[in-house]
Amino acid sequence: MIRKLAVVFIAFLVILPVGNVLNLSIKSHENEDNNIEKENTHFQLRISKWSDWDWKNQMGFYIHTKYDGIEKDTPVLQSIFSGIDVDDDPSTGVNGKDVKVSIIALPLIQQTDVGFVFTLSLALKVIRLGDEIKNGEFEITFGGSITFNGVHHFKIGYYSADGEEIPRELREVVTIVPYIFYDKDPEFYINIEPVFDNGNENVSAILAYSNANFGDHTIIIDYFPALDTMIKVTPSIGINKFGFSIERYTDIEQTIRMRYIGEMAINLTIEDIPREMAFSLSFAENYFEYEASDEFNASLIIEYREMEFVMKIEYLPRHLIAQFDPEGYFYINVDERKTKFIVANALENPTMYFSVTNLTGESIVRWNIGGEGYLTIDGFTGLQIEIKFEMGEVYFKIYSILQTEHFKISWNLSIPGYVFIDSNNEWLSFYSFNFTIGDVFGILIEANFIRANNYRVEWQTSTPFFTTDGEFDFVGNITFAIMLNGTWYYLFS
Repeated sequence: MIRKLAVVFIAFLVILPVGNVLNLSIKSHENEDNNIEKENTHFQLRISKWSDWDWKNQMGFYIHTKYDGIEKDTPVLQSIFSGIDVDDDPSTGVNGKDVKVSIIALPLIQQTDVGFVFTLSLALKVIRLGDEIKNGEFEITFGGSITFNGVHHFKIGYYSADGEEIPRELREVVTIVPYIFYDKDPEFYINIEPVFDNGNENVSAILAYSNANFGDHTIIIDYFPALDTMIKVTPSIGINKFGFSIERYTDIEQTIRMRYIGEMAINLTIEDIPREMAFSLSFAENYFEYEASDEFNASLIIEYREMEFVMKIEYLPRHLIAQFDPEGYFYINVDERKTKFIVANALENPTMYFSVTNLTGESIVRWNIGGEGYLTIDGFTGLQIEIKFEMGEVYFKIYSILQTEHFKISWNLSIPGYVFIDSNNEWLSFYSFNFTIGDVFGILIEANFIRANNYRVEWQTSTPFFTTDGEFDFVGNITFAIMLNGTWYYLFS
């Protein structure tokens, strides 16, 4: 019902003439590109630079504009009937006015599945009147308050960065459903319809809502590029859950970055968005869950304020659960082999990076990285895993495709010491293990195929004499070396 209301509201705005107002009261040894961002991303997503307009202290409705550093607040009626001179230049636009607006603020009581609910629908339609300001940095927002069982403060608007085309016309329609009389999470619907002179440009939209009983909510959506799009956001504050759905009315390739700021803070970047998608995210301490009704050939980057790490999911599954402790534990359960799940401590050049793909089911990875340590991997065959870690003089990297359900490597890089490898006598493909502590101790294993059954290499003296036990096989080229006191010793090469 709420979605139908939003659609009707958009249609009403389309026929509304300009001038009307309805106010109803991870240091690398290999110089690799470790960035999480997709390799085929051809642009750096720019940041929207919103002004700090204190809209909650305004009396009545206002239009706030900022153009190339020139800020002004204009009463709504003046904005509608006279237009706004955003650049303080009487020679630009039409009769010195650069933009003209239409606004709607429509509080309603609506019958829905849960009963009668209060909804607040807001609309801002902006028409650029000339080309002189076309490529400047521009922000326009409509803000004010409505009283119904308390005061509801709101702000909606859009931002266009310097060098990007300001839309010739843009409609932003927002519906806020706070569920005042119900124990139900609030819902926010944001729709934009931009019209450009040349193709499609980037635009950012904002929705800010504040109420004494329902807290502060700010949603910022960056569209790369801006297309006719409807987005629904449902934050479940009490259980740290976040619902998101999107409907697009075009097949043009698009990336959307969304930032939600409230009692929790989360940044999402979605790449290769389909026409329709819906999913939810849940968070707890070092715990993450993703749920969707379908799988999507899209990518999602997640930054959550309460977590130290950034996550990325490539090829979105129906269900994914992950639990991560940087001290040495990682659990993942996913229902789609095509999915690649990445955890890292930064989007670019991370010093800690973990990725898993080609998994249906669950996998558990445990580790302890030091002079004496271990790494164990338990999961289904075919699992592809990559781990990178760098701190001070410690460098650790492993990559492998496992044709085994259990793998373990452990070591003691002292004198005497050992290296132990076991893969249940099953094969590991494209195996690479690189672990060094400064220029003193290290292990390097690189091979096309290896398998091991309780294989152990030991040494007793500083000029080592190596003894081995167990079984170790390889196919193709191999490097197996151990560094002791700064000298590399090659067991196989």
